[in-house]
Amino acid sequence: MKIYKKLLLSTLLLLPFLAVFPCTTFVYNNADGQLFFGRNFDFPAGMAHIEINKANTIKSSMAPEGEAVFSWVSRFGSISFNQIGREFPYGGMNEAGLIIEQMWHQEAKYPEKDSRAALSELQWIQYQLDMAESVEDIIDSDRIVRIADASIATLHFLVADANGTVATIEFFEGEMVVHKGENLPYKVLANCSYEVSVDFVSKKQVDNNAAFSPWVENSSGRFATAVSLLDKMPAEESAVDASFNVLQAVAQEGQTQWSIVYDQANRCIFYRTMANDKLREIKLGDFDFRCKSPEYFLDIDANPQLKENIKAFNESDNFELINGVCNAVEFLSRIPVEYRKATAMYPRSMSCADN
Repeated sequence: MKIYKKLLLSTLLLLPFLAVFPCTTFVYNNADGQLFFGRNFDFPAGMAHIEINKANTIKSSMAPEGEAVFSWVSRFGSISFNQIGREFPYGGMNEAGLIIEQMWHQEAKYPEKDSRAALSELQWIQYQLDMAESVEDIIDSDRIVRIADASIATLHFLVADANGTVATIEFFEGEMVVHKGENLPYKVLANCSYEVSVDFVSKKQVDNNAAFSPWVENSSGRFATAVSLLDKMPAEESAVDASFNVLQAVAQEGQTQWSIVYDQANRCIFYRTMANDKLREIKLGDFDFRCKSPEYFLDIDANPQLKENIKAFNESDNFELINGVCNAVEFLSRIPVEYRKATAMYPRSMSCADN
């Protein structure tokens, strides 16, 4: 797709600007072992849709230039948080309890073209929500599908599953690098590489005046703050409230557009936004994820308890979201309108496997 090539070139010219976008994620296990996953999204624009994604749906990739189209049938339904349109999420949770969230990672380098199928960085997230039941499923998928090196944003990921497995997933020199188990001393991720942040914590414990670059101080400083607070979580406080307190402590003034806490055991998502600070809740159990059921979405700032706010998916609202975000964010403003329209129309290409 020629548009994709032009988009990549214009984006690469703006990489120094992109690197100022901070985000923070963490996993907290309460005294009962239940998993709570916290996430701050820090960005210039806050408009978004919460998408209700279906199981048993046939999908084909919106393939980057030079890549073959890749198809799959979604195993699981999911709820995701999207700015670049339906099927291109920033993160979410699926029916199996798998949670995945992304953060900007300026050191990331995705694989170059090889025999594997390729997806853009955001469609790769949806693919994992569609197909993965466990963290191991995500890791194993690297054998057959990769993030295309023509992707727009360099990202890394914090993931968790219903078995209690938590991992960071990063890409260095085209290789997937995973930290989990004994190699994951802290269930936290910000914007520096995981190893950089662990090193930051270690050195600051020895010498609090140890010097780092401003970017490492900001990113790994948030990492260290989250680590410290998670280590002191009050047992008498609700896990959801305590998790939001951690998110508040690492929030970036004027940049934190939304904060999310996933209650994995109950398949429930709590969230608040800069534009609507009221704590809201959305449950996977309230939706029918069968492919032939109606397609729904919700404006992220709306009240999900009001039925009129749960809207039928349509390309017009999808385009309005994509266009609004692109116009509001400097590096995204160079995305051609034709590409925005194609992304908005992409869900039309999907169908039910049981037709």
